[in-house]
Parts: sequence; C-alpha cells; structure tokens
Amino acid sequence: MTAHQTEDLAVPTDEDPTAPPRRRRRRGVTFFLSLLVAPLIAVSVMRLGGIDGNNLTAITLALTPYIAGYGLLVTLLALALRRKVLTAVALVLTLSLGVLLIPRLLADGDPIPQGQRVRLMSANLMIGRGDPNVLVSLVRDAKVDVLTLQELTPAALSKLDAAGLGDLLPYRAVQPVPGGEGGGILSRIPLRQISLVENTQFENVAAVVDLSGPVDIEVVTIHIVPPTTNDTARKTWQRELASLPGPDSYGRPRVLAGDFNATLDHHAFTGLLDRGYNDAAELAGEGMRPTWSSKSPPSPPVTIDHIVLDRRIGAPSVAVYDLPGSDHNAVFAELALPR
Repeated sequence: MTAHQTEDLAVPTDEDPTAPPRRRRRRGVTFFLSLLVAPLIAVSVMRLGGIDGNNLTAITLALTPYIAGYGLLVTLLALALRRKVLTAVALVLTLSLGVLLIPRLLADGDPIPQGQRVRLMSANLMIGRGDPNVLVSLVRDAKVDVLTLQELTPAALSKLDAAGLGDLLPYRAVQPVPGGEGGGILSRIPLRQISLVENTQFENVAAVVDLSGPVDIEVVTIHIVPPTTNDTARKTWQRELASLPGPDSYGRPRVLAGDFNATLDHHAFTGLLDRGYNDAAELAGEGMRPTWSSKSPPSPPVTIDHIVLDRRIGAPSVAVYDLPGSDHNAVFAELALPR
C-alpha cells in the first residue's frame, strides 16, 4: 500500500480541521429530519390511540390521508440521506396509517342482502345556496327514492320545488330554517316523521319510509356541529355524535345520512360505527372520495359526509356528485335491504 493510499484511509481525528463541520452538518440534517418525523409521530399516536384531542388536533386528524402521503415522502428523504433509524421510524408509522386507509379503497366483499333496493342521496345545501336545478337533475338521473338535506332554508325548499323536486319526491318530513340549522327528508315513497334525535344544534329530522314490503327503514338526516372553531365546539361535536341513536337490532333497519363533520379518522365517528353501523362508502370501496372543501380559507378536500348503515343493509354502489353553490358534494348510495 502506498503512502497516498494510507493517507486516503486515515480516519479523521479531533485535530482534523474538517471533521467538526462535517459532524455539525450531519447533526443538523438529523435534527431537521427529526422535526419532519415529529408530526408524523404525533398524528399516528392520536389516530392509533383513538385520541381526538382538542379542536386543532381534530382538524389535523381529518387530514390523515394527506399525512400518510407526507410520511411516505419523509421516509424516502430519510432513506436518501442515509438516516437508518429515522427511515425505519417514518416507514413504520406510514405503514401503520396505510393499513387504516387501504380498506377504504377496497370493496367489502361480503354477500349483498337480497331484499328490496332503495336509492338514497344526501346533500348539504350550504345555507340554501346549493344549485336547485343541478340537485333536481341529480335526483332525477340517479332515480333517487329518498333525499336527505342539511342547511335547508325555506327559500331553498321553494326553489327546489320550483325546479321540479316536488314532482319527483312528493312525500316529506322537513324543518326548513333560515340560516344553517334546517334539515329534512324528501321521498318518492310515503313516509312519516318520528323523533329519534334530540338536543342537537341543527335539525336532525327522522322518518319511517314505508316500503310496502317485508322491511321498512328509518332514515335520519344528520348535521353535527363542526369541532373546528374552539374546544367548546369540539366537546359539543363529541356529545352530539355520541347521542345519535344506535341501530335497533329488533326493529327497522336504520340509516343515518348527512354531514357528520367527521371522517373515518375521528374516534368520535368510528365509535358510532362500532355501535353496529357501517359506512356505505367504505363498504363499496369508495371511502377515500372527498365530500367537502372550503375555498375561503382554502382547505384540502376531506370526507365528512356519510351514509351510515345498519349492518343488516348492504351498499352495492356509492357515488359522489358535485353540487355547485355548496361547499359539499352530494353523496349517493344504493341500499340493499335484508329480506
């Protein structure tokens, strides 16, 4: 070995003037990557631990699909920079979130009940501003049997009827209210209003849909207060979700449809499902389709509108439709009832 080769293999010592800056750079890169991994750790702990936290963390949890994508980028960056420990941590956390998200993209695969089919749509009108002509066209084209509405105002109901909704869905249980508190159910099939939800800020109207067959269903239009404004609102959001009626295994199959202001990554919502419900979109492999976004201030699209089904009911198909004038999309599901 030559003297030059020996010199190349020499390990820098403390006396080597180039060693400390290199170490400082390595420490700096490691610290920077640690900062990038920290929010991934926080969200994973909350999501996997079923912790909704305060109003700010509730907002963050709604972005879990985006955070999983962020985790993948952090993993690749740590790998490229040869930080083995941080790469492993980021990869494990990202895979943990991915395990929760992937089933939303896959149809459930369970046998579909062979009873009567009901076509149901839900739409938040954003204080009555949703385009009535578009909504009526959606109802007509999708051959909707039952429509649940949130933020239904008297003026919006009049415009919908003028656009022809009354001819398509003549039966109704509605509580139109100026502002964002109104709600209602409109149906092609006779229905009668019942009381299932109490002590909520918005009108959560319920009705029995008389299908004139072996099985009738109960439908509730859902609008839960958002948890985002402050921690008091977050507590109200949790209380209202917890107060929603569970399925009655000895009675009629029950459907809750509307704006839950919650995603499948909120414990307050999954707790409702655990009581005996399925999310129709998740059953059909459409659980990642966003239903809401805000332009002012701008926000990433998230999935906060749901059709929640008694587990005796199947969902062969689910779709999400744009509704001009509203910040929400209309959500549709074909329901397969038990015999």
